[in-house]
Amino acid sequence: MSTATKPEPLTLEVKKSVKAPVERVYKAWVEPAHISKWFGCGKVSDVRVVQDLRVGGEYRYEMHCNDGEVAVVSGTYKEVVPNKRLVYSWSNTSQEYPAQNTLVSVDFVSNGSTTEITVRHTNFSLPITVEGHTMGWSAALNKFDEIATQVL
Repeated sequence: MSTATKPEPLTLEVKKSVKAPVERVYKAWVEPAHISKWFGCGKVSDVRVVQDLRVGGEYRYEMHCNDGEVAVVSGTYKEVVPNKRLVYSWSNTSQEYPAQNTLVSVDFVSNGSTTEITVRHTNFSLPITVEGHTMGWSAALNKFDEIATQVL
């Protein structure tokens, strides 16, 4: 009799140090007016955000791309600890990098005037999707750095 073992889910982890206190960084991460400025890769021209930021609350990010594509990311908040941690499910409508029922954990660590952000995105089913999301998170975090330093 043979036993099947389930392989470890495919995972990505991206870190970014931001020159802003954790309160500003968290605010930039969760407030729709700020999210719409940093979320998405370089081909995104407009992001519309609807969210209910509480455990069990849902979110939906509708990204309008330069090429006319509209991509949607949605899910449910699993953990909300202001200025410390967010955990939420993630599904998208991408044909190129599909992700269904994946999980995102974002940790915010204060280092005085700077904040370390760690994004861990797990449960992907395809390696190409991990690659695509790594590029997307990296591009978003590069834009995020500039936005977070401007938040008051």
